[in-house]
Amino acid sequence: MITKPINLIIKKEIKIALREKLILAMGVIITLLLGVALYAGYISFKQQHNIIHETQAQKRQEWLNQGDKHPHIAAHYGTFVFKPKTVLSLFDFGLDAYTGTSVYLEAHYQHEFMFRPAQEHSSIIRFGELSSALVLQILVPLLIIFLAFASYTNERESGTLKLLLSQGISFQMLTWGKVLAFCMMLFAILLPYVIGLTILSGMQSQQGTTPHVMLRVLLIILFYGFYLFLFIAFSVWVSLRATNGRNALLTLITCWMFFTILLPKTVSNFSESLYTLPSMREFKAGIEDEKTNGTDGKTPRSVRVAKLKEEYLKKYNVDSVQQLPINFEGVSMQYGEEYANQIYDKHMQALRSIFHKQNQISSITSLLNPYIAVQHLSMALSGTDMYTFNHFEDKVESYRRELIRKMNNDMAENSVYGEFYGYKAGSDLWEEIDDFSYQTPTVDKILVSYPYEITSLILWTIIVIALLNFTNKKMKPLYG
Repeated sequence: MITKPINLIIKKEIKIALREKLILAMGVIITLLLGVALYAGYISFKQQHNIIHETQAQKRQEWLNQGDKHPHIAAHYGTFVFKPKTVLSLFDFGLDAYTGTSVYLEAHYQHEFMFRPAQEHSSIIRFGELSSALVLQILVPLLIIFLAFASYTNERESGTLKLLLSQGISFQMLTWGKVLAFCMMLFAILLPYVIGLTILSGMQSQQGTTPHVMLRVLLIILFYGFYLFLFIAFSVWVSLRATNGRNALLTLITCWMFFTILLPKTVSNFSESLYTLPSMREFKAGIEDEKTNGTDGKTPRSVRVAKLKEEYLKKYNVDSVQQLPINFEGVSMQYGEEYANQIYDKHMQALRSIFHKQNQISSITSLLNPYIAVQHLSMALSGTDMYTFNHFEDKVESYRRELIRKMNNDMAENSVYGEFYGYKAGSDLWEEIDDFSYQTPTVDKILVSYPYEITSLILWTIIVIALLNFTNKKMKPLYG
């Protein structure tokens, strides 16, 4: 409950801020930047969503209308799958610029994702595109610093602090009155953007791709609320402890640079040097070597197929593959696929383990840096983080394997050994392959992957509130 003295303090702080033309100018700039970022993000989302939807439909028709051909040729003809744009990518682009938008699916090979937007930009993209998330994570805290750095130092230098304290206003009431005033001013600045984001997200809600969109929006608002509150409360605390406004501003700018620029870059470089990723060439070479020579390095494909042949002859009690009730070529094709899949899974698991270790360092560091925490949670809720991409990649690979399995099984069941071009499948088989569809992980599954980040925001909020209360109690009642 806001008492009358606190209410008067809030009104006073708002009046003072309104008289500061610099603060008003920065508020207008932030509002414009958020508006531009929201509009640009929405236009980008709509364009890419429409292109992906249309191209996916076109590739689906190409698959269905490919004509009569041997199933294994169809497996090599393959198809394309496209990564759908999540509606909240208009808020936080996340890793979308680096993960690619499409992948070619065919037998024997797991192709990498193509058409990464980052490849079309200069190196400046490493600093981040102008997204709403970037503005809220970096620029709005700077606005808060300029808004609140002199909240106490001006009172002290003008002599009004002594006057307020002599009238029975405690440091506790004065501090929280200032904090609440800055929260209200920031809320007024951000409210139009929040309304716009909510409306656009609701209008473009893709329940088939991104479940619980409104819950995600609500959690984004909540987490950013925690994050921005930390800057407000910390700025007021620094002003309370500083001897003058210049020292307060210098301290806050230094902290802002350390938390938003220096520490994240340092952590990223450290994790990459500690856990080095293999090159794409090395990754693929390792897979091909095991395909050729076996996982033990001593069993080539010819030996593996010969052993498989013996197993099937014994199983059906026949003397040759021609006597088998199924086409052994189809069986050996599928066996080769499954063997290659095991090799790919092993190498991919090792690669992801390195990524996980790198990300784990960043996640643990988020306990020391709320900027990293909100950055990770923002991408996660927007569906543009590494966890969501890995989830999508797994679904694509499962789809590819099912497609190839059906082609090989049809070959084994309906064609004759040794007559590869004598059998042709048609549209009935192509239609058995469902069109690819994807849904991002639900909110609960996403948040389970980010315990350090959630803990960080809650912990920092508790620490800053406790710090303010402790300092208020220790401050002398009067000055001078």
